[in-house]
Amino acid sequence: MLKLNFLLVLRQLRKDKKSFLVNLIGSSIGFTSIVLMALYISYEGNYDSFNENHGKLFRIERTVNDKIEHQKFDTTPYELAKKVKVSFPEIVNASSVRTTKNYLSIDNEVYPREEGLIADNSFLKMFSFHFISGSQNNALVEPKSIVLSETLANKLFPEGEVIGKIIKVNKKSFVTVTGVFKDYPQDSHFSMEYIISYNSYKELFGIKHEKGWDTNYSCTYILLGNGVQVDKLSDKLKNLLDDHVTFEDGSTELLSIRPITDVYLNSLDVRNDAVGGVRNNVIVIYLFLIVVFFTAFVTTVNYINLTTTQLVNRELEIGMKKVLGISKNQLQFQFIIESLFMIFSIILLSSVLVVFILPFFSEVVGRDLSLSFKGSNWFFLKIVFISLVLGCIGGLYPVFYLASLKITSFLQGNTSIKRRSYLRKGLVLFQLFITIPLIFLSIYIISQIDYLNEKDLGFKKENLLMTWIKTPNEESTEHLKVIKNTLLQNPNILNYTISEGAPFFSSGGNKKMGWEGSVNNEKIRLSSYAVDYDFLETFKMNLVKGRWFSKEYSTDVTNSCIVNETTVLLMGLKDPIGKTIDNGRLKIIGVVKDFNQFSLFQKIPPIMFTMTAEDKAYAVVSIKINNNNRVETKREINEVFNSSFTNDPVEFRFLEDGFDKGYMSALENVMKIFILFSVISILLVVIGLYSLISFSLKTQKKMIAIRKILGASTKKLFTLILKEYVVLYVIATSLSLILTYFGVLQFSEIFPYSVGVTPLVFLNVILITFFIVLISISGKIWFASRENPINAINNE
Repeated sequence: MLKLNFLLVLRQLRKDKKSFLVNLIGSSIGFTSIVLMALYISYEGNYDSFNENHGKLFRIERTVNDKIEHQKFDTTPYELAKKVKVSFPEIVNASSVRTTKNYLSIDNEVYPREEGLIADNSFLKMFSFHFISGSQNNALVEPKSIVLSETLANKLFPEGEVIGKIIKVNKKSFVTVTGVFKDYPQDSHFSMEYIISYNSYKELFGIKHEKGWDTNYSCTYILLGNGVQVDKLSDKLKNLLDDHVTFEDGSTELLSIRPITDVYLNSLDVRNDAVGGVRNNVIVIYLFLIVVFFTAFVTTVNYINLTTTQLVNRELEIGMKKVLGISKNQLQFQFIIESLFMIFSIILLSSVLVVFILPFFSEVVGRDLSLSFKGSNWFFLKIVFISLVLGCIGGLYPVFYLASLKITSFLQGNTSIKRRSYLRKGLVLFQLFITIPLIFLSIYIISQIDYLNEKDLGFKKENLLMTWIKTPNEESTEHLKVIKNTLLQNPNILNYTISEGAPFFSSGGNKKMGWEGSVNNEKIRLSSYAVDYDFLETFKMNLVKGRWFSKEYSTDVTNSCIVNETTVLLMGLKDPIGKTIDNGRLKIIGVVKDFNQFSLFQKIPPIMFTMTAEDKAYAVVSIKINNNNRVETKREINEVFNSSFTNDPVEFRFLEDGFDKGYMSALENVMKIFILFSVISILLVVIGLYSLISFSLKTQKKMIAIRKILGASTKKLFTLILKEYVVLYVIATSLSLILTYFGVLQFSEIFPYSVGVTPLVFLNVILITFFIVLISISGKIWFASRENPINAINNE
């Protein structure tokens, strides 16, 4: 019996190859897209979940509140980790962590700057590290200790034993290798190639790491015990800083805790100053989920329609088999075999496509995706299971329905399938309804990324070479000025400036200040850094009011400042020039146009420039060059500085090369994939519309033939049939545009600077969608309206 049914399946496939291939290819593309998107969503949603204690690991964050601003930071006092560990029995362990970038050298060979962390030994115990050599229990206990990733260890010491080897840091201090760990997984919010013990901080950087409770520069992680009520612990920690820091003017700094599994997707509102790393936005994942749902629905509907269309062509066969005495169960069994064969073929082809495409897909999205499950979240399994269920439903529905129809319905050519026009129209309506948001979002995303890439930053980032220089004394600072005079003699070097900070490079200081005319002595937190006379010209910033610092005014060095437009707005100053801030110490002499300081994904903060640096340990050197001989000019500049600062490695880099690349690159890759899958979903909609119109025209052959016999022209018939689908298009468009508008408003909240939604975009979407509808159905309608009516009557 099984063999007979299998032979019937093969015979039917040979008989209807075209429909089989269309169904197989369309469904396989849809299923492949679902699997790939599910893998990506699973990966993104399980960041940091590889840690054995991920459910009990949290990060303490600090929220600064006052009457004007509200901002979250990942930075906390170094002393906080020790305090919470001894004061709260719910906290099993705690660790202070900070990111660092250093030049490592072996035998006078200096390697490029590597990214690492500074942490204590508790960090190794709290997070899941797998040591290849050395002891994980005490690798960071001793001062001047360092542990390396396996890749970095092989790079620095390609041969021989690693433990006990000496590494020179920044051409000055020495550290000893005490351990080697397997490369830390990429799906972590940490980015590191090595970890240096925190008690080496002063030796390496000349600054004491225990700076007091009023200094925030490290990140605090805690490990909770079993059964701890997180909400209650968060309430206990909330006002902890009140016992150690005195806040002015009614401002507060509150502590909160965040699960480490939420850091990657849900912390874009947090100033990421302590640990760095790349983050994503959970809204992007929701967008992918929407596309997964649309793709799954369209694929299932298409499968049902194509399968039903094939079976409608076999109505007479089904009726005759019933006349000959074949039972409903036997018919159902035969069609189940056909359906299962189709579903198995789809799964087989999809599996081949996934295995073939996955490496390329992983490279494009920049993720190490695999077919294994990630963490404890079986999201991938759920998606596959749901897809299989939908596939089975899609195949079994027409089978059971057709096999249960009465013999008279088949023999009279009057099946209820033909009468279900409302269901068919509803499916067309829904497919058009979901196409418009996908097209709209794709256009909006392309426009938004172009807008961010072309956005006026308030300064010119092109051809800017920048670096940190260690300046522990006045002698080194003066030496920078001597180098300046030398380099400016090079015609390829246009400008040279020394500052305490710079856009997208360093934020300088951060201090709360009052201003002349403030109500109730209010204060705002200003990002401030010292600059010199050439800063404005080097960065090509725009001065909108007043003047820049000048050597003609001796008070500019100590008693003058320049602010940005946001500062003026927050202070409510209509005429800021001449007003004083910081208890009258500084007079505002100019206002610069707002410029992006940290990222295009953070709002511009209030900023102030002075000429007196608070922290003179480091300086930022920025050099503007012309567009000729960029590589050669960069090499010459590096040589001049390295010959002058022999104890500290210097490497100038172009600002545009590292400009906001972390999140922008990730966003661009993700958006490319989103657009790709949106296009695939739209193509599936085209296939679906084609199958629906094919199904519809099969049920209207008699009507078309009679109208042609009565004198209806081909053009009139074409217009009549097309009109039905145009009406459905207008209804779907009207409903969908309302949903799309509010959906884009929510999506645009990801970006502090949004390209906005214009009527032209809506018009483009309407035209593109209408063009897709015409391509999908007009050809089929045209050929149906030209068919010889005699053939249709004979078939009836």
